[in-house]
Formats: sequence, C-alpha cells, structure tokens
Amino acid sequence: MNGTAVSRINGRLVAGALLVLFGVLFMLDNMGVLDAGDVLAYWPVILIAVGLLKVVQPSHEGQRKVGWVLIAIGAVLQLQILGLTHMRSSWPFLLVVIGGFLIWRALTPRRDPALPEISSSQLSEFAVMGRVHRVVESSDFRGGEATAIMGAVELDLRGCTIATSPAVIDVFALWGGIEITVPPEWKVDMKAMPILGGFENKVRSTVRDGAASVQELVIRGTALMGGIEIKN
Repeated sequence: MNGTAVSRINGRLVAGALLVLFGVLFMLDNMGVLDAGDVLAYWPVILIAVGLLKVVQPSHEGQRKVGWVLIAIGAVLQLQILGLTHMRSSWPFLLVVIGGFLIWRALTPRRDPALPEISSSQLSEFAVMGRVHRVVESSDFRGGEATAIMGAVELDLRGCTIATSPAVIDVFALWGGIEITVPPEWKVDMKAMPILGGFENKVRSTVRDGAASVQELVIRGTALMGGIEIKN
C-alpha cells in the first residue's frame, strides 16, 4: 500500500463503510437473500479492522500498541465464535494481552498535561469506544477531521491561529460526541447534518461584521445518533 492510499484511510471512511455494510446486510436479510445473524457472527472483524487502521496510520504516539491489542482481542473472539477455539483456552490469552497493555500504559511516561500535544496545521482524531483529548497549537491551522464512534473526541484549539481562512474540520459522530473549543476571535460556520442527533454552536464570537480580516472555521459532517458541540 503506497503513502497516497494510506493517507485516504481515516475514521470517517471506516465509519461510512460500516454503515453501508450493515445497511446492505439488513436489506438483503429483509429480501430473504441471506440471514443477517450468520453474517453478524463475524462482528469481531470490526475490531481487527480498527486495530489495523491504528497500526497502519497512527495519529499519535502509542496508537500502534492499541491497534495490536484490538487485533489480538478481535482475533481471539472471532476464533471462539467460529468454534476454532474455546473460551476456556482463550481467556488466559486475553487476560495476558489486556494486562500487558495496562502495565505498558502505567509504565509509559506521560506528557505534562499543560503542554500542547499537537503542533500541526492539520489534525486527525479517531475515538472508538474511548475518549481522545487533544490540545492543538498551530500558527497556520487548516483543519482536519474528527470521528467518534461510541466514544468522545475533545479538541482544544484555543492556541491556534488560522492564517488562511477558512479552516475546515470534517466531523462524524455515531453514538458518540465531539466537543471543539475555539478562541473567541474566530467565526464558526456550521455546515452539518444531524440524523437523530444534534449540533450545538455555543461560540460567542468577538468578530464584527465587515471586519477586514476574519479567522473562519467551518464545521461540516454528520451526527448520527450523536452530538457535536462547539464552544469557547
């Protein structure tokens, strides 16, 4: 896989592919073409796919290790569902994997939370059944993407400056939430679609109409049974 192909793999792509897959699956089930229950027996493949994404394209330090843990857990669960192994023989392996991961997290030196975690013009955050918190500092912030699936993404952009407006952040929330904190001198434009979810813009901008130079942030995407909040 070349670098261009890898750069196109992101959280929204995975989430969209899963929605299309489940939609087609249930449509075929309603048509009597196949039994959705038989196909859903392969649900641990999702854990393996998410793990591979983190291994191939980690967005920050440590995600590769998380990816290998997800791959191991997904593989063990899939083997058990297929009857190729039994829980009596596989659960010790799961304990070793999860326990080893917890020990690694406990022994790994953590950054000072007061220091910025990212100094980049673009961001890419992906939370699945977990929480991601990022403090971003950039003098030329251009946007990026944030995806939350049964999890939460929190972005603090108060240390950023938009040199070339607009900066665009693509968001996708599925049974999860995304919270973005921006400085008051920014103008925020919401271009998103809530589906059984919600978007809330709490930004109180100090930008006056007709200002010569405006730092504009555009938020676009979808909240599917999830929530997205912008504040300052």
